[in-house]
Amino acid sequence: MDPHAPSAGARSARAATAPAAAAAIPAAADPYARGVVYVLLAALSFGMLGTLSNLAYRAGMSSPMFTVLRAAIGALALAALIAVTRRPTIAVRRLPRPERVSLAIAIVANATLNLALFAAYGAMPVALVLAVYFTYPILVALASVALGRERFTAARVVGLALATIGLVLVLGSQVGPEAGLTAAGLAFAALAAGCQATYLVVSRAGYTRVPSDQATMLILTGGVLLALPLALVAGPPGGAGSAGAATADLGPVLDALAGAFLWIGDPTAWLAAILAGTVAAAAAKVWLLRGVRRIGGTRTAVLMLAEPLFGVVLAAVFLGQAIVPVEVAGGALVLLAALLVQRPAAGPAIAAGVRGDAGAIAQDERQPSAGPPGP
Repeated sequence: MDPHAPSAGARSARAATAPAAAAAIPAAADPYARGVVYVLLAALSFGMLGTLSNLAYRAGMSSPMFTVLRAAIGALALAALIAVTRRPTIAVRRLPRPERVSLAIAIVANATLNLALFAAYGAMPVALVLAVYFTYPILVALASVALGRERFTAARVVGLALATIGLVLVLGSQVGPEAGLTAAGLAFAALAAGCQATYLVVSRAGYTRVPSDQATMLILTGGVLLALPLALVAGPPGGAGSAGAATADLGPVLDALAGAFLWIGDPTAWLAAILAGTVAAAAAKVWLLRGVRRIGGTRTAVLMLAEPLFGVVLAAVFLGQAIVPVEVAGGALVLLAALLVQRPAAGPAIAAGVRGDAGAIAQDERQPSAGPPGP
């Protein structure tokens, strides 16, 4: 039971005591602590994707198809949850124009992020792609400072530097001597980093009137619509040789469609997709959105660097991949960086940020809000 939920005897006085109730909520401590937990849960859930996607690819599922299924299953799971629990929602047409624009930007950024990563994985080794992609915390920090939402402190600068070094140690050990940068891979990975940074910055306070579960459902649905055409024409991993042999008489279009669904009778592929959709899409993205609304973009981005750490651990447990000492050292640096950036920077910008997220936090926690979201 939520410790902040009003008792039965107090419900009749809720309207009269809303400002007092909102003031009694420890806005700086309790929502902040919840935000940290939400982001860490999101990082753990996203860290499952490497293992789950490998299981799906081994069954013949393409990367675009995996992403479409993951997003579709996640969106359906959230739609069912909202309908069954009768969670509050808001009609998008009732949102102010700036919030509708922000939500649209988040939808496009999320979908483009996935497509850019797929293209980068096809042009450059995965570890190098991730090394470029996980520079997005620096982009988030720069954007947040430029927008006046946050400011640089010595602890944050040191934290970002340590996080970068730690990430290089974790991912650098996975790059073999034959690996090399390519212009296309670098461009697509950088685009993915920019999309993730845009998503976090916009989601910080861009559409706070939309509850996190509804916003995530809309974002995942948009991802399905934008990625579906690519998923239908993408062949199975490793080329379309087997698909071509099985469907040689169907013509190029039907041949491509048949190749995209070679995995459909494999229960392992379905299990991977269902877990990815429910846990690593629906739950993870709701937690991430709730987290960024509470603790800000920079702290969220650095905490999300725990994602590759969780991924390395899960790959060691389920895929038998060894963890080397340099990865342990890199992980320790990332965790130290996460602690450093959590140190508060006192000032009017922080107070404004808390006020700006009051509406979103009230929606997510079902608590009375003292007023509409601030700027």
